[in-house]
Amino acid sequence: MTTNQATSHPEELVIILRKPVVLGKGEGALTYDKLTLREPTAGELEKATTSTTSDIGMSITLISLVAGVPRGVAEKIGQRDLKEANEYLAGFTEDGPEPGPTE
Repeated sequence: MTTNQATSHPEELVIILRKPVVLGKGEGALTYDKLTLREPTAGELEKATTSTTSDIGMSITLISLVAGVPRGVAEKIGQRDLKEANEYLAGFTEDGPEPGPTE
């Protein structure tokens, strides 16, 4: 990673979910209203890429691993939140987008 990439890509990103995700019912229900993402480890990338054959499945698995939430939470996030998470995580891979100019 070049110096420019390191300074333009935050170490951590907190995504406030547009629609909180609830897992479970009643008193045991857990509500997730945010995802805290960071740079994925090599092991997390390996697990995500070998766990499924679809791109969306890989994204869901990677978000779950990096954010430390159950896969069911990542499966239920909205498309806009998924897109935001994917764009952030893609910045850590060779295939990810190059950072654009800062304003």
